[in-house]
Amino acid sequence: MRTWCFLALLVGVTATNSTRHLATVGQCSSAEDNVDYWGNDVAGQAVGSASACCDLCGANNQCAISVYTGGMCYLKSGRGARSTKQGAVALPKPSSPYPTEANTDYWGNDFDAKTATSVGECATYCAANSQCVVSVLTGSTCYLKNKLGAKSVNNGATAIRVGGNTATSCTQQANTDYYGNDIGSTKPSSASGCCADCAANAQCLVAVYTGGTCWLKNKVGGSSYNNGAVAVFSGRAPVPATGGSSVPFQNLKAQYKYPIKGGGTYNMVTNYQSCARQSQRSDSSIGPLSEQVSMIFRGPMYIFGISVFQPSGGNWNRVSSWTPQQSNNLVFMNNLNPNKYNNQPPQGYAQADGMGFSETPVQFGGWLRDASDPSNIFGGPGIATGAEVNIMQPSKCSATGGCLGVFDQKYGLNGWGGSKIFVVKAIMYGSGLPAIWMLNAQVMRANQYGCNCRGMADPGGCGELDIAEAIPNGGNNLATHYYYLNTHPSPGHDTWTTRPTSRAATFVTILDEASGTIKVMHFTDDDYDKFFDTNALSNDAVNAMISR
Repeated sequence: MRTWCFLALLVGVTATNSTRHLATVGQCSSAEDNVDYWGNDVAGQAVGSASACCDLCGANNQCAISVYTGGMCYLKSGRGARSTKQGAVALPKPSSPYPTEANTDYWGNDFDAKTATSVGECATYCAANSQCVVSVLTGSTCYLKNKLGAKSVNNGATAIRVGGNTATSCTQQANTDYYGNDIGSTKPSSASGCCADCAANAQCLVAVYTGGTCWLKNKVGGSSYNNGAVAVFSGRAPVPATGGSSVPFQNLKAQYKYPIKGGGTYNMVTNYQSCARQSQRSDSSIGPLSEQVSMIFRGPMYIFGISVFQPSGGNWNRVSSWTPQQSNNLVFMNNLNPNKYNNQPPQGYAQADGMGFSETPVQFGGWLRDASDPSNIFGGPGIATGAEVNIMQPSKCSATGGCLGVFDQKYGLNGWGGSKIFVVKAIMYGSGLPAIWMLNAQVMRANQYGCNCRGMADPGGCGELDIAEAIPNGGNNLATHYYYLNTHPSPGHDTWTTRPTSRAATFVTILDEASGTIKVMHFTDDDYDKFFDTNALSNDAVNAMISR
């Protein structure tokens, strides 16, 4: 214990020994007897008990842990070197002033980890770091995270949403500016810092970070595209959906809308090893693709971006997204899990190039090599190359419930159910048989090329939507087809659009139960960046695309 700083510490203390902080009294249950932690002192005061020391730490925003020894309470911002000190009691901060979620984890985005034995201590470490949005206490480890990843159940873990102290608690809109209404500017190093500056100014409703400058604004003006700019909303004003109804129809290359002919049944797999099945009814206006789906990609192809939108609160909000640099609520899978040789489902996490199996999620790099099978004149999946991948949500069926059909406990993941819009920016080049298509997630969780609820060709079973598929002898054309249920032939078009070989394309797939719409659209590459790379699409925009 560094007793030389006793007087200086006393000067910095404002609480008195008689102060009672009822939220923390008696809650330092993780106390360590005969233990001291060296250094990191932020204040000190003479108190009458370890319980009073616990209270003192709970009332100080800088305090993560306190040490009570010899009638003195030393408040510390973190744990230094641990040592034995007879009579000393180390007391981690008892409670958090921030919202907590029991048995909850947020996947990924860790940038630091610290030892902590209480929720309050873990919360303090997050609050003290400008990068930290949420921390998760698991056992005695506090994981600091700079983004909210996919939420999952983790028994015993506690997530602490610090949020308001950090810029990344703001909602961000990429490549977006809001005209006028500037009340000041700052020079932070990132959009996250810009959000912190806006949150710290009571007049600031939105800020725009561009060129190293953060422009604080007291009104939300008209939005416009500004490459590289980031608009950040502090939570004081609702976040408008970008784009409005101004869909870039002037750049629409092609579209195809499907007629839907009512409900029916398919054969749902109930046991993987025996491939036992039972009849499952679907009466949705969009057929069985109203159930959870996955999107599949076959090379040669480079993918620049993926966004998934679902309706909520008057807009279609982006629920998942991916670029080669980062992922949000989206993971890449393939069919290369070696457990498939033991009569288990072949799904597993894909390596960065899509070429191999990983036991844990890996950030996919964007490039898929040619997956065509040269020995098969009809193309074939070429899955031995591994250059065929699919996307799912990170949450496990075993944790969330609600997944139809069979699934592996570890690699059986959720897809996207209900109404949804998938937007993909990709280039396909001129060789091979690249393709983008959608399958009922049950197919992926069982075996895409074995026992599943889809089958082959007609009947369509639990559903397949070919979105942009190069077919044998199709030249530069791309096909679309929808196979669904056991009684309907597959409508579609073999030449609905052309393959993007010199510039990327933006492919939009709309599955809307309210209007009974299944539709594919082909926009230009810039349209992804300027219109679809956003946190929300307005209902006007979606309705305009549906009715076009």
